[in-house]
Amino acid sequence: MAANYTEVFQDPTAVEKYAERTYAPGTFSSIVSSRQTGWLRGFVPHAFAMPPVHHDFACGTGRVARMLAGLVSVSHGYDTSEAMLQKGRELGTPGHAHLVAPGLAVPEPDETRQRLVTAFRFVLNVDLHLRDQLMDFASAALPDADSGLLLVENHGNASSLRHLRKTFGRLDAHTWFQELSHEEMRELFDRHGFELVGMQGFTMFTQGCYRALWAWASKAADAALCSPMSKWATDVVYIARRR
Repeated sequence: MAANYTEVFQDPTAVEKYAERTYAPGTFSSIVSSRQTGWLRGFVPHAFAMPPVHHDFACGTGRVARMLAGLVSVSHGYDTSEAMLQKGRELGTPGHAHLVAPGLAVPEPDETRQRLVTAFRFVLNVDLHLRDQLMDFASAALPDADSGLLLVENHGNASSLRHLRKTFGRLDAHTWFQELSHEEMRELFDRHGFELVGMQGFTMFTQGCYRALWAWASKAADAALCSPMSKWATDVVYIARRR
């Protein structure tokens, strides 16, 4: 885990870099995000008979809420960083932003509709204790199988090409590296009473492949293969429901 992950985005400068550089048009992250948007906008209307209430755990700038604009009845975003939430307001994020203390996020109550709980770019970057906090939050929002769905992104799948960085030693003592396997994600869901019902991949390749001379080939292959080969994708979103 990045030791200061929960603290780094308290700094407005780090938030600005994340929002304006990491997700600048044409970057690896923005291309993956665009694929996620396209998939979500097809998936949600198919999965829910009526627009669900959206709860976004560790919402950051509200990127997922913007992806889902018009497809949910309301979005609630929860984050420990006021700087992230403020940037989200500047970006026009719809819904309600909730500043929460670490470990104290509680989903806003709404018993009239199904719920969609999302957690993107979170589980890979934190330890098991914080992953459990996410799952406790999801359990509160989704008390039974009919309550709705949980979507969790793993942007470091251990069964992907990204693993080669570790295998061939392309790391040094100062390089942060974490990965999660499908088995670890299933175990996390299982411990908290969720079952994995599907997964969707969004890139087979890594950021470096999008900067190399063969970037055009990586992007073309990703566009064609990342969905049917989700099990080996670098970036995966898991779909789970309460047992």
